[in-house]
Amino acid sequence: MVSPAAPSPLTDVPFFSQVAIFAGLPEWVLIRVIRVARLVVLEDNQPLFGEGNQARSMFVVREGEVEICKLGRNGAEFCVAQLKVGDCVGEMSLVDVQPRSASARARGAARLYAFDQAQVAKLYETDIEAYALLVLNVARVLSRRLRSADQLLVDAGMAIEGLANIGLEDLDGGA
Repeated sequence: MVSPAAPSPLTDVPFFSQVAIFAGLPEWVLIRVIRVARLVVLEDNQPLFGEGNQARSMFVVREGEVEICKLGRNGAEFCVAQLKVGDCVGEMSLVDVQPRSASARARGAARLYAFDQAQVAKLYETDIEAYALLVLNVARVLSRRLRSADQLLVDAGMAIEGLANIGLEDLDGGA
């Protein structure tokens, strides 16, 4: 359930200090980063962004849940993750200029903090060490997600090998 009034980013420092992407940032740097956050409020099933959209912001889930979905080659939608409070989405926008790799939408009402890439990039100009730590944290989050995706691919590959042993004609009724 989403509360009627979410805290201001500047009064929510304890929350941000527990978010992986901000881990290890000195409090004064964390305050500088979260000062530029803006609140995004979503209703149930409301899109945050679409696959292929231009990526300019990262988001941190403050309340509610967000699901991440991707279109398959056949046009079917597959939901690949469900994000909860403290999870981030769109962090790739801080390190590359590619379009969104998936879609994100609220599962129930949700509140998120948005961090625009242009605002975060200003930290590079004013405090290169803090910026480097933030980017390293982004890399760590992406690395963890890549490792999970690798494991899922391996697990799926093993399942497919098992299906190959019984024969594809058994799967489609011999047609």
